[in-house]
This record gives sequence, structure tokens and C-alpha cells, in this order.
Amino acid sequence: MKVALLSDVHANLPALEAVLQHAQDRGCEVFWNAGDCLGYGAFPDEVVGVLRGCALNILGNYDRKVLEVRKRRADWQQSLMPEKWMAFNWAYENLSKENRKWLAELPEQRRVEVEGKTVLIVHASPLSANEHLSCGTPRDRFEALADAAGADVVVCGHSHVPFVIRAKGTWFINPGSVGRPDDGDARASYATLSLRRGVFRVWHYRVDYDVERAADEARRRKLPESFAQMLLRGLSLKDVLEGDEPVPGSEEPSCGGGESPLESVMRLVKICRDEEDHSHQVERVALRLFDLMQPLHGLGEFERFWLQSASLLHDIGWVEGGKGHHKSSMRLIQVSPILAFDRRERQIIGSIARYHRGSLPKSSHAHFETLSEPDRVVVRKLASLLRLADGMDASHGSVVREITGRLEPRKVFLECNVSSPALWERVSTDRKKDLFEETYGRELKITWKQA
Repeated sequence: MKVALLSDVHANLPALEAVLQHAQDRGCEVFWNAGDCLGYGAFPDEVVGVLRGCALNILGNYDRKVLEVRKRRADWQQSLMPEKWMAFNWAYENLSKENRKWLAELPEQRRVEVEGKTVLIVHASPLSANEHLSCGTPRDRFEALADAAGADVVVCGHSHVPFVIRAKGTWFINPGSVGRPDDGDARASYATLSLRRGVFRVWHYRVDYDVERAADEARRRKLPESFAQMLLRGLSLKDVLEGDEPVPGSEEPSCGGGESPLESVMRLVKICRDEEDHSHQVERVALRLFDLMQPLHGLGEFERFWLQSASLLHDIGWVEGGKGHHKSSMRLIQVSPILAFDRRERQIIGSIARYHRGSLPKSSHAHFETLSEPDRVVVRKLASLLRLADGMDASHGSVVREITGRLEPRKVFLECNVSSPALWERVSTDRKKDLFEETYGRELKITWKQA
């Protein structure tokens, strides 16, 4: 069984039509909609009519507000900004009585049994119709919501942020917004969920649609120009009105989407215009060090991939300037939803990248303290290798060609074959071996051999 997961269509008919066709082309026969059919778009009645005929629907918080227009009119005209009031009121006035009645009868949650799994469909979270969930939501909150959900899968929307996160055995899936993305990418967002014999897979998609048609219809129906700009630019109303731009790397949100994790890493590197030759050299050296030190650290393939990802991403913070770029790299890894990692992996990879320079890990560092003790150990082990690898390419000249090593009870010996005198590399690596020696309790001796 293959299901298309929709949410936050927000009266954008062209986007909905494109997503339905895209999903059907990929074998989807069932459609689940996590609410917010209405708001800002120029096609409220048409969108409701389509969803009534093809999807299992729930009521979103925006839908409820539209239905409350008549009784809240006097209050909202005074308290809401004009654009928001117009969005609510215009959607209400342009819905048929039949569609208003149908919306009012929708539940705010639905529980579905599929292939031996329980799926809970909510708009925002199992405990609130207004809670914004994202990759940045604390893990303990997801764990509490997993307890409350009592389901194997929770499908949610509201935050317009696509993600897949697992907590306490429950998978939380947000398909993003079909009709009103606000991450700087105007394309429609949705996901597919494949369930077979109790096993499921998730893919996230971004779909091109006739955004000009959606914007032109908003203008034709005399909606504010800001509504058209939201669609054309893929921004929220707040960002359009204030002229804000999205965070670097949020142009293609995924959090576990339709591409591999490594592909998402490389896309973020390109978006941040990172120096790719240096990133790949640091990646190569770090992985070589990981393999040489395997008897010491005892880590496996998952941890090796975390090191690889941190190596490629360690300098993306330069997009915000050189000062403190290691901290900026960590923050971008943690918040940029393009990356196909869950929150725990983001915290680990971001922390590894953060310690490629600057101070060593400390309990006073908030991001480090929030990690579990086993994860802190992993971060220290992997960050010490990344720190060395970055030092071994201090000139950004890829002068280190090969590394061999020998492990002894009290010392570790490395020999670096280089293509030049590697003066910067010698100085930098000697300075950056501190975390390695502290973590592994062995003195590190490095010799440099020029070919």
C-alpha cells in the first residue's frame, strides 16, 4: 500500500493538482490530508471540493479559524493585522455552505490501522492543534508525544517543515506544505508512505507547479499582493512583509526526504558555497584516520558516516563569515532542514563539526551537555579525528597524499606522505592534536615525508 501524505494546501489549487498527479504517477491510490485546506490562496471552495473527493481529511487550525469568522468578526477586525483578517474572512465568504458544513464535521485527529500498524493523523501534534514540530524540537518532547500518541506512525503538518523523526519507536512524519511553502522554495511539498508487511518507507518530494497561475488568480480576485508574493517567493506572510530571507540551506527542506543523506550533505555544501576541494580532502584524511584508529575507538559504519558528513560540512559556517564559523557550521547543521538526518544525528554531526577548531568539548557547552553520555564519547572520538584532518590540510592545498600508522600502548605514530614541505600543516596539526591525546590517552607523534 502506498499513501500520499498531504498537508497545508492553503487554498492553492494549482499546487494541489500538481501534487495529486505526481503522487498518482508514483503509484499512490490513497491520500491522507493533515489539515489546513484554507487560507491565503485564491481557490478555497475548489480545493475543498477536490479534497472531499479524494482524501481522508482532518481539520486544521486555520480551517477552524475560518469557520469561526462569523462569531469572531468584531474581535478579529480589531485585533488581527489586516492581511490575516482578510485571509480568514475572504476564505469564509468564498466557501459554499455545503463545504462549510463538511469542514465543520471533520475530526481534528484520525486513527487508521494499516498493515498491522497504527497511524495517527493530526494537524500539528497529538496534544495540540497549534504546536510547531520540527527537527529542532527537543527529543524529550517527541518522546512525550510518542507516549501520548499510542501509535506506530504520526502524520502531522502545521509547521510546513518536512521531516522524519523517530522517538520511542514512533515515527513522526511531516510532508511539508503543498500550497504554502515558506522556506524560500516555491515548489509544492508532500511525501509518500509505503507500507508493506509491517515495514514502511518514506519519500519527500518537491513538485513544480503553475505558481504564476496561483499568483495571478490571487491578484484577479483582489487579494493582497503579499499573498501573491508568498506563492511566488515561497515565503511566509511575515517574511514577505518584513523582507526577510530564509536561513541558508533551507531552500530544499528534507529532514529525511527523497534523497540520500550524503546527497543532502553535498547539496548543503553547494548551497553554502563551501570550498569543496578542501572539504573533500578533509573527508578523505578523516576517514583514513578513522580506519587506522579503529582498534582504539571501536566505532562502526554509522559513526564513520557521521564523521564523513561532519568533515564535508565543517566549514559551511563561512557563508556567515569567518569569525566563529565553526559555531555557525554547527548551527546550520542543526537547523537547516535540507539535511536528511533526525535531530539526534544533527546534534552529533553538528557537534563534531563545531570542534574542528577552537575550544575542546566542555560540559558548559549547552549543545554538548544535552547529548547523552555515550553520544558525548562518540563526539569526542570523532571530533579529535576531524580536528587532525583539518590541520593536515591547513593550506587547503591537498598536500597529504597518504597516511600510515602504528599504535603502541602509550603512543600513536603517524607518517604523512606529502607533495610539498607542508609547513602550515605541520604547525596546525601539532596545535590540533590536543583533543586526540586527551581522548585516547596516548601521545601522538607525526612525521612528514615529502615524495
